[in-house]
Amino acid sequence: MTELDDLDHAIITALEQDGRRAFREIARSLSVSEGTVRARFRRLEEAGVLKIAAFADPGRFRAGRLALLFLRVAPEHHDAVVAALCSHSEVSYVSTMLGRADVFAQVLVADDNELWAFLQRQVRPLEGVLDTEAVLEVAVHKLWFDGRTPVPPTLG
Repeated sequence: MTELDDLDHAIITALEQDGRRAFREIARSLSVSEGTVRARFRRLEEAGVLKIAAFADPGRFRAGRLALLFLRVAPEHHDAVVAALCSHSEVSYVSTMLGRADVFAQVLVADDNELWAFLQRQVRPLEGVLDTEAVLEVAVHKLWFDGRTPVPPTLG
């Protein structure tokens, strides 16, 4: 796990607020050099801590059915199920969970028939999938965090 210091958190927070913000501007606001911000950004990106992405609300620019899938998976098949889900172009997000489900996936398909077919042909037959729950997303109200990255307490 990559250790993050206060400067790393400040850079991440600045980019969460505006992922297009210039390194020069971030450096100025944090009283460090542009080269420092650039080097920190590269390190965070290479470590997989930070990724700059554009988020689009599919309901605003095209017809489609956005579904959230909650899967219970046998522990010995977890990694294979995750890999299989990640391989599908319909799947935009996959994470491991604790709680009512073991794996969460966000799926975007054309309509209800395509969602049903995807579940029946691609998800439910996966070895180790014990249970599936699909929840339809009808409106997106917040697409990202509010720019306040929680900073771990300083150990004294």
